[in-house]
Amino acid sequence: MLAGEGMSQVVRSLQELLARRTYYSGDLLFSVDILRNVTDTFKRATYVPSADDVQRFFQVVSFMVDAENKEKWDDAQQVSPGSVHLLRVVEDFIHLVGDALKAFQSSLIVTDNLVISIQREPVSAVSSDITFPMRGRRGMKDWVRHSEDRLFLPKEVLSLSSPGKPATSGAAGSPGRGRGPGTVPPGPGHSHQRLLPADPDESSYFVIGAVLYRTLGLILPPPRPPLAVTSRVMTVTVRPPTQPPAEPLITVELSYIINVTGGLPLGPPCDWLCSVLHGTAHPARHLCRLLEVGLTPASGGGGVGI
Repeated sequence: MLAGEGMSQVVRSLQELLARRTYYSGDLLFSVDILRNVTDTFKRATYVPSADDVQRFFQVVSFMVDAENKEKWDDAQQVSPGSVHLLRVVEDFIHLVGDALKAFQSSLIVTDNLVISIQREPVSAVSSDITFPMRGRRGMKDWVRHSEDRLFLPKEVLSLSSPGKPATSGAAGSPGRGRGPGTVPPGPGHSHQRLLPADPDESSYFVIGAVLYRTLGLILPPPRPPLAVTSRVMTVTVRPPTQPPAEPLITVELSYIINVTGGLPLGPPCDWLCSVLHGTAHPARHLCRLLEVGLTPASGGGGVGI
């Protein structure tokens, strides 16, 4: 059995186990390690996960971050900030999937607890802004359609930071705007394929991933007081690293969904996601500058960076 096929079986078995919802807090941390090993093995074996593998992987994540697991996560994270580690695994898997996409191709995955957009864009041909999530897309869940959460990424934000590279402005076209969602590789049940880069110069393409988590704010380690997570959580990851211009800025809109009592102030919902430069009249709309691509555990807890 090839390594990629073996990892497919692992993800399938993990999905079946978590679907039963009869697991303990330690099983959540163990599942994070399994997903990390699956991602690393796919990378080392240079195999593209099939469309079914991708769907199952994110379905596993969806099961893990479900609100009913809050007490399990509270217990597990006394040992390790597993939910923060899970987000890093998700980020790495997004780029594994994105690196296998063709130019201008996109992939959209929707589950009960998260929606993921992955796209691959040539640096020299990025043409339009990114709006996420696309609420009107076919197959979108009601919780996404009816939410006010939104990310707007101007095309000028994406430019290479590598010395000697031209600073090409642009951003990936929004998924579903004139181009259908891609599959990785196309067709359910597609066998694994050897992963060969479409271009020998990996910096010729941007892979942009965005995730909107429905329930993640409930299970993340709490931020340092007096902050509190009062909204859904959205993450963005872009590779290769960018050197965004001073203007325009990223717009993040996150609606308040959690009431916090006990005297904790309700800070801007994206305090934990990005550097808030200034807000607008809308209480949940903020203009942000991309801080870093990835996840940054905070002392005594964890934080999410976009």
